[in-house]
Amino acid sequence: MKKGTSGVASAAIVMSLVVLTSGSHVNADEEMVRGITRRAATECPQNSGGSSISEEEGLAQDRWVFHVGGQIRFRGDFTENQNLSDFAFTPDEEESQLLERTRLHGSAENQDLGLKAFAQVQWYGRWGGVDDRSDVDLYQGYVDWEKIADSPLSVKVGRQDLAYGSTFFLGANDFYNGLSWDGVKLNASPSERLSVDFLGLKMAKLNPGDPDIYLAGAYTTYRIHEEGTIEGYLFRHRGGFPLTHREFEIIDSGQKFYNLGFRFAGAAGALDYEFEPQFQWGKVDNPVGDGTDKVKAYGGHVDIGYTLKLPWEPRVFAAYALGSGDNDPFDNEFAEFHGNIFNDNYLVGDTGVIADLSGVTVEGIRASGMQVWVGGISVDPHEDFNLSVDVHHFRAAGVPPGFSRNVGTEVNLVGSYELTENVCVLAGLNRFFTSRFFEQASGSGENIDYAYIQAEVEF
Repeated sequence: MKKGTSGVASAAIVMSLVVLTSGSHVNADEEMVRGITRRAATECPQNSGGSSISEEEGLAQDRWVFHVGGQIRFRGDFTENQNLSDFAFTPDEEESQLLERTRLHGSAENQDLGLKAFAQVQWYGRWGGVDDRSDVDLYQGYVDWEKIADSPLSVKVGRQDLAYGSTFFLGANDFYNGLSWDGVKLNASPSERLSVDFLGLKMAKLNPGDPDIYLAGAYTTYRIHEEGTIEGYLFRHRGGFPLTHREFEIIDSGQKFYNLGFRFAGAAGALDYEFEPQFQWGKVDNPVGDGTDKVKAYGGHVDIGYTLKLPWEPRVFAAYALGSGDNDPFDNEFAEFHGNIFNDNYLVGDTGVIADLSGVTVEGIRASGMQVWVGGISVDPHEDFNLSVDVHHFRAAGVPPGFSRNVGTEVNLVGSYELTENVCVLAGLNRFFTSRFFEQASGSGENIDYAYIQAEVEF
C-alpha cells in the first residue's frame, strides 16, 4: 500500500544537465544530508541493533569487528472494497492478512582497511487474502571498500538496497518485503560537499514472476549548506515497469526509459522544503498494435512544511505532485509518467489505490497520469509518540471521452509509538473516498477502507 502530456522543454533539460554535475544521497546504510521524508515521522525508527563480537574492548582500527543483528516485524492488514493482492478496487468485498518479515544480518568490518562484508537473509510470509506465501531470500549481500588506497573512490559490489532523496525516484519499498539490486555502485567523493554515485544494477527477484529489470546511471549530490542539498541524476532503465490493479504490464526487454531529474531539498529554521522535477524519454512497444512508441513524459513534486514553536511541536505541510498522462494509444507517443515506482512514497497515500503517479485502472478503464494535492499536520504528544493526519486529492491527467477526471480523495491517520529503543508499534486508519471516475468505470460508488497495526523489534 505504501511498495504507484507534452514534450520536454529544452530549457528544463539544460538546467537539469547543469545540476547533474553538482548535487545528499541517502543509501540504506549511510546518510549524508537529506530533505525530510514526510512520512518518516510516523515510521518506526531503524535502529542498528545487534551486537559486536571482538577479541577485546578498545580494539585498534586494524582489527576486524564482527556484528550480528536482526529485525522481526508483524503486521495485520484489513481492507473493505479492496483486493490485498494488487490493491485493486473490489466493491462489496472484505479481506485481511497477516504479514511477517524477519531479517537476520551479519557483518565483518576493518576500519583501517575501509573494508566491510555484509549479508542479510530475509524470511517473508503472508497469510490471508487470495494467496499465501512464505519465502526465504538473500535480501542483501555485498562487499564495501571505502576510500580505496586513501583515494576519494569507494565501491560496493553485490546485492544491496538503495534509497535516494525522499525516495521519489528510487527507494527500498520497506513497507513490504523490500527492493534490492544486484550489481556495482562506485562512489566518488572529492570533497565533503560533493558525492557522485555511478550504478550498474539488475533488480533482485524477491517476488514470484519478477521480470528482468536493469538500471544504470549516476546520482550526484552537492551540499550547499548544513541542511540543504542540490541533487541531480540520470538513469537508463530497461525492462519496463510491472504495474498493479490488474492492468497491462509494461514489461519487455525492449522497453527503454531514460530518467533525468534534479532535486533541491533542505531546511531553513522551522521551514523545510523539497522540489524534484523529472523528465522521461525512450521507447516502448505499442500495447495495442505493432511497432514502438516514443516516450515523452514528465513528473515531479514540490513539498513544504513548517514546524510551529508550540506544545507537541506541530508541523503543518503541503505538497503537489504531477505525473503526465496519455489517453491516445494511436499517436506513436507514450506520454504516461513512470518515474516513481518501487518505493514507499507518501505523496500517493497509504491505501495503494493510487500506486504511483502513472495513474489507475478500474475495470479496464484507464485514468492516465495523476495530479495530487496534499495537506496535513503531525504532532508529538510525547517524545516517543507521533501522530499524523494528511489528505490527498487525486485528479487524472487523461481519461477516455465521457469519463470524469476526478478520481478521489484519501485521508490517512497514522500513529507510531516507540515502546523501547528497539521496539515500535505503528498503526493506521485510512479511507479513500471514490469520485465520479470510479462510479463510471465500475458502476459502484463505494469507498475504500484500509487499516493496519504493526509491531517491529530490532535486535
